[in-house]
Formats: sequence, structure tokens, C-alpha cells
Amino acid sequence: MLKKYSDFRHLFSGRLISNCGDSIYVLVLSWYILEVTKSTMLVGLLNSIIFLPNVFSFMFGKAIDRWNKKKTLILLEFIQLIAVLVIIGGMAIAEQFQTLSLVIIFFAVFIAATASTNTYTVQDAYVPALMPKEDLPKAEMYMSFAYNGTDYVFTSIAGFLLAVMSYMSLLVVDVITFVLSILTFGRLDDGTTTKPVDLDEKKDILSGFKVLMASRLLRTFAFGAAFGNLMFGGLNVYTLTIGKDFGGSSYFGLLTAGSSIGIMIGGTFVVNFVLKYYNVGRILWIVDIIFGLILLPISIFTNKYMLLLVWFIAFIFLGVSQVVQKPILQAEIPHEKMGEVISAFSTLTISTLSLGSLLFGYLAKFMDWKIFMVIFGMSYVFIGLLYFSNKQFNNYSVND
Repeated sequence: MLKKYSDFRHLFSGRLISNCGDSIYVLVLSWYILEVTKSTMLVGLLNSIIFLPNVFSFMFGKAIDRWNKKKTLILLEFIQLIAVLVIIGGMAIAEQFQTLSLVIIFFAVFIAATASTNTYTVQDAYVPALMPKEDLPKAEMYMSFAYNGTDYVFTSIAGFLLAVMSYMSLLVVDVITFVLSILTFGRLDDGTTTKPVDLDEKKDILSGFKVLMASRLLRTFAFGAAFGNLMFGGLNVYTLTIGKDFGGSSYFGLLTAGSSIGIMIGGTFVVNFVLKYYNVGRILWIVDIIFGLILLPISIFTNKYMLLLVWFIAFIFLGVSQVVQKPILQAEIPHEKMGEVISAFSTLTISTLSLGSLLFGYLAKFMDWKIFMVIFGMSYVFIGLLYFSNKQFNNYSVND
């Protein structure tokens, strides 16, 4: 795949490097806020800010379809680089002006997250132009590794490095990764993709939502993804509390390492095997149910190594789920509307991560992580059954 499509190779490499940067500053800041303020509510607020830009994703969709995608990717990476430098500046004044420091950090995180969110959309809209539809599942296997596998790996590595390196040092490493991603995206071809849009169509910024709502399959998909991400917003908060209960930042690093390795195994070896026998729709509902069932009883484990093992196994199935989701969107959406529909999908689905982070950041003061994990597991079983109930979804194949 990487040898066959040279532009896809550069896109994949740039995303791989950029995700290292994303994951480092998210983990560093999550732990920094928890240690400095001792507030799970502020950690929830941080996670909410990270995902808040997805609420406005639909506003950028038409521009993404029209603009030069290579130049757009480079600009968005540069914005993230500047935002990380501002975060470093905000942390530098924390001892003298703690409140101002937090305001600066949260503002810079919002800017970085806005750029990062649109980077994902540009890339997802770009991939279908680089290869035929039948190669999209394999392409997503690579991109899922770049999106998620490295995200969790570098989050876990950063978790361990927090014990031996300062917050500032890790953020300097972060700056270097964004410089490298800019250089890598610079090797892409022109990236201009679409025809001009007429004035009436340009005014209709809700057209992406209309495409989603017109399809029962996409409506079902959007609802399931939105609900799942609402729960994942809570998991981002509660994973920190599990880490603190079982050993601090080192165990938090182990949890993220377990999830990262599980996602990479599921998103490469396992999904490559199951795609030979089942269509993407059927795979999706089965693995979502299994993922939920495995995590449902995790609270009964008191041995931290047994809990870690179960955690790892569960995330293998999440890795499979993440790979087979995007090809459904890319195959179902008209190419000329790819950016605006994917942006609308992000607004409907990923923005709930922000809501979940706020909601469960507040509830974490009253609700134990064991109760949350039962609710989380049941939620994913429900999502799997929702997909199963839609016959079109159940039988969906990108090769049709």
C-alpha cells in the first residue's frame, strides 16, 4: 500500500509524526493539571476543550473541499506548533500567576485542538482521491495505526517519561515533532482536488448534515458514534483515576500502553484477518459488543496486572472497530462532498467527547470508577445491538 501510492505514503508518515506531537501534549497537560490543581473537574474541562472544536467542524467542511489540501495540512501543523510554544510560555509563569497561566494554557489548547481536528478531516477527505474504493479498508488500517496506535503508544511512553523528564522538556520534544510533520507533508503533490462551488451551495453550511440525515445507514452510524464518544469522554477522565488508585503515573502509562498495543494488534493483524471473511458492517457490530462485554466486569479485578490484561484484550477489539468505521463513510459519501460531510459527522459525533469529559469530570467527584466501567461496558453492547438492528448496516460492504 505504501509503495503503491506515494502520496498516501507521505500522508501516512506525516500523520504518524503529527500524532506523536498530539499525544504528548495531551497527556502532559492532563497530568500537569491534575497535579497542579488537584481537580478532576479541571481535567474534565481540559478534555472538553480538546474536543470542543468538533462542535464547529461543519463550518470548515466546504473550505476543506475547495482549498489546496497540501498547503492546508502544512498551515494546520504550523498553527499547532505555535500553540505548543504558547503552552510552554503559560507554564513558565505558573508560579507567579497560576490563574493567568491556566487561562493561557486552555486558550492555546483550544487553538491547537481546532487545527488538529481539521487536519484529520483534510486527511480523511484526501485519502479517497488517492486510491480506488476497494483499497480504502486497507488504507484505513494504516491510517488507524497513525491516528490511534501511535497516539496511545506515545501517550504511554510520555506517561513513563513524566517520571524522569520535566513537563517543559516533553513539550520541547513536541515542538520538534510538528516541525518534522510540516517537512513530511511538504513532500505531497499539489493536493488541489475539487471544482469551484456555486454561490447558493456555498451559503448552505448545513448541507453536510443534510447528506447524513438523508441516509438511514449514516444516521444510525452517527448516533452510535456520538453515544460511544460521549462515554469515551468519561473514560478519558476515569482512566486517570484508575491510574492513581493502582500506582500513579507509571500505572497510567501501563494502561495507555495496554490500550495502544491492543489497538495496534486489533487494527493490523486481527482486522486484516477478519476482513477476509466478513463485511465491514458485520465486523463493526460484533466487535463493539465484545468490547463492551469484556470491560463490563473489569471492576471486579483487584489485581492490577489482571486488570491490565483484560484492559489490553478489550482494546484489541476496539482497534478492529476503529479501522472498519472510516471506510464506510468514505465509500458512502460523494467524493465532491467528502470534506463537508465528514466535518458534519465530526460535529455530531466527536463533539460529544467534550460533553462526556465535562459530565463525567463532574460526576467523578461522586461516582466511583468501578460504577462507570459497568455503565461504559453496557453502553458499547447497546451500540453494537443498534448497528445489528439496521439490516443495511449489518450487510454493508465497501466492495458493493
